[in-house]
Amino acid sequence: MAGPIKHKYKKKAMVNFGKSRNRELFYQAELMHYMNTYIGVSGRISQQAATTVVQLTSLLRMHPDFRYHPADRQTQTGQWQYVGQLDEEE
Repeated sequence: MAGPIKHKYKKKAMVNFGKSRNRELFYQAELMHYMNTYIGVSGRISQQAATTVVQLTSLLRMHPDFRYHPADRQTQTGQWQYVGQLDEEE
């Protein structure tokens, strides 16, 4: 029997995107586009980092370094923010 799914490459791509945005708010669609076109170590698009809307929503909700900001009355979609440690702070 196989072990639990860890989503190692998806989480790495998420954190890289968050660090590149410097705590700036972003829409989930922006992150999904980044992950589906993520260039891995080999210089090709990573097949392990590609994701779907449902899977990305679940990954963002479980990840402790991402915070959701609900939508107000004008906008219908909430935004996400990376609140983890940036490279400059280490």
